Amino acid sequence: MLRIGTRSSALAAAQAEAVRQALLSHGIESELATFVTKGDQILDRALDKIGDKGLFTTELEMALLKHDIDIAVHSLKDLPTQLAVGLTVAAYTLPEDARDALIAEAGTTLTSLPAGAIVGTSSLRRAAFLRQQRPDIQVVPVRGNLQTRIDKWRNQGWAGLILAAAGVHRLQWHSLIAEYLDPEIIVPAPGQGVLVVEMAQDHQELTTILNLLNDPEIAPRVVAERQVLATLAGGCQIPLGSYATLSHGKIFLTAKVASRDGQIIMTASGEDAVANAATLGHQVGEELLRKGAHELIVAD
Repeated sequence: MLRIGTRSSALAAAQAEAVRQALLSHGIESELATFVTKGDQILDRALDKIGDKGLFTTELEMALLKHDIDIAVHSLKDLPTQLAVGLTVAAYTLPEDARDALIAEAGTTLTSLPAGAIVGTSSLRRAAFLRQQRPDIQVVPVRGNLQTRIDKWRNQGWAGLILAAAGVHRLQWHSLIAEYLDPEIIVPAPGQGVLVVEMAQDHQELTTILNLLNDPEIAPRVVAERQVLATLAGGCQIPLGSYATLSHGKIFLTAKVASRDGQIIMTASGEDAVANAATLGHQVGEELLRKGAHELIVAD
């Protein structure tokens, strides 16, 4: 029986359970093992203030290397672009909506929020793009699991909350979404909405099994998106969004970097054959660097 490592939050457990069910559909039995990560423990500081390398993955990766678990399931947007030595991505799987969503009263839109409205988010990226679109609203940081953040929105009288639509969907809370945000404006995090299965490289006997979960159409998209992040040498908590789509054998990629106050937005885009996804991501990242993205990130 395979041992699947996961964070202990309700969303992480639901994601790991989805992978467990996918394996079971192929006749492969598995069980979940839960871990509490550094990012789960430190909730009184913004993510970018506690160091973003492996905040939600390190404990799971250590368990993989010690063979305490066979595989680990992560939200791809939480996985550093540089994996720990001895680990590899075994599958990109179970994609969900990549967009961000506005949690608010039904009928509310980002445009219709009143001046001075308070909107919560845990993401530098979301905060920066929100400020660019609506400099008149007040963006406040909010940490914790999805239920905690939703409770804060309800209990503190905020006008809205921005979350990844994928997580809301996976917990079956669709009714909370007032608006899906345009990915060309509020650009998603690289790999947002995709689950990734990670394993130790010396567990090659698992490759054939885990390849059953791999969605071949996901890989080019997320490889391009994450290559932008890697080219900028950024962690998971820089104000960067990258979003790729596939059509007729081509991949189309847009990426944006913002200053934290949303006053400066740098955009780069391109297209190439699907087979050149990594190259396209690197080229788009290089274009952002030529425009001054590194200085913008360092300044922040």
